[in-house]
Amino acid sequence: MHHPDLYGDLILKIAPNSDLGPTPVADPPGSFAIKIADLTIALTSDDPMLAVPPDGSMTPFLVREAEPDIRLRAQWSRLSMDSAGEHLFESGGLWTLIRENGSLRFSFTSPVLGPVPYKMVWLDKEFRSGEVLIHRPYYSPGRAVYPLEYPLDELLLIHLLAEGRGVEMHACGVVDSNGQGYLFVGQSGAGKTTTARLWQKAEGAGGIMVLSDDRIVLRYQDGQFWMYGTPWHGEAELSASARAPLNGIYVLHHGPSNRLVPLRRSATVAKLVACSFPLFYHSDGLDFTLGFLDQVVAVVPSYELSFTPDERVIALVRSS
Repeated sequence: MHHPDLYGDLILKIAPNSDLGPTPVADPPGSFAIKIADLTIALTSDDPMLAVPPDGSMTPFLVREAEPDIRLRAQWSRLSMDSAGEHLFESGGLWTLIRENGSLRFSFTSPVLGPVPYKMVWLDKEFRSGEVLIHRPYYSPGRAVYPLEYPLDELLLIHLLAEGRGVEMHACGVVDSNGQGYLFVGQSGAGKTTTARLWQKAEGAGGIMVLSDDRIVLRYQDGQFWMYGTPWHGEAELSASARAPLNGIYVLHHGPSNRLVPLRRSATVAKLVACSFPLFYHSDGLDFTLGFLDQVVAVVPSYELSFTPDERVIALVRSS
């Protein structure tokens, strides 16, 4: 399940200094909760066909949680063309964000289904509770629907992070057998999945943990910066519900040889912002993202990594 850019289960050996994420559990019929980067989204529905827990790479992130960060209720509806309210952001793809009477509304439309939104999500002013409405005419009777289907699940997480909790990155996160956490940052095609596979091959399946080969969340907790795995993986389909200390940042690009160049703080921040998911329509969230990334690079060593697809680059990274 490779995900495109938001805007347009394999867990290996757990390293000694990493934190294993939540143990997958099942909520009662009609409800479930997912926990990603220590942030929880809970969903309930009177119709069990709208509360079927997700499968695949999201399964390890299922938890039982009494106090979620967002509580949602899903139900069927007959939606209409979406026009009211202030349009804050249009993704150019499936979703649009609208503000109306102080509340937020995500509207999801697909040309495959028709002009009427197939899903709308209303969220209160505090971004703590809301309602997911699924357009009934688009779905045959008896069909189960996952209301938090991508990109909604990731959009909710990014908004929670922007409240001062952390930042999601286009990145591959690797934790070695010594618990060292390496963050390899880059847009699509930069080499994140290639890097994950190189580490797997060199270390063996029992030597490392790949938190994700495409999306990593950074947070500051317990007096240090951590990188968290997410279910939104890349082509290698590697993800883990776990976290590890962030020990080094490496901005990836392919080159004729393996070369590691220390980056200045300002240059690193600019490169990280380009590989993050800033909410341009949310001024406070944008300010937090910029400030948070500046704090990260002030503490964590950062490099530009030019590499060729061979295992020698791993020794180079470990020597940094």
